[in-house]
Amino acid sequence: MDKIAPLKQIRPHALIVGGALLIAAGCTFGGGPVSTSGTSTGSSSRTAVGFAQFPDIAVPAGATMDVERSLVLGARDDWIGRLSMKTGGSTSDSYDFFLREMPKFGWQEITSVRSQVSVLTYSRSNRIATIQIRRKTLGGSAVDITVSPRGRPPASSAIGASMPASPAGATESVPTR
Repeated sequence: MDKIAPLKQIRPHALIVGGALLIAAGCTFGGGPVSTSGTSTGSSSRTAVGFAQFPDIAVPAGATMDVERSLVLGARDDWIGRLSMKTGGSTSDSYDFFLREMPKFGWQEITSVRSQVSVLTYSRSNRIATIQIRRKTLGGSAVDITVSPRGRPPASSAIGASMPASPAGATESVPTR
């Protein structure tokens, strides 16, 4: 009996230490807040390892990567796929951020739509980026950035070849019964 009493005293301390270690591990394992400058105008302002592998896109300050929704192939300035993130800012703040910051990374705006699910589309050399921004249920916004290779533009001669035109002055006659 005397040998069990010291073990009972150690057990609560072990649980407290073990719990503290689990909390510390959860805070340091990926997915934590990203520390970037508010404008994120260059890769030197990025300190998070998760977003550092994407030096060609703007990342809002405090954004966290949604690893389960992200699927990225390639690296650096030549990646394609979907990069999902969560931000603490409103959808309006996120929209304004990408509209202002993406051109600083060499992206040219193609089109933009501000709505319940806002969409911005950009081009940069041989790639197209589509940014979708939607409101999260408990505040903030969810952002999906999809980057894909640019498709080939249609050849003007191919359009004419696929739509035959009738010769000038030709008329169609309808057979009579």
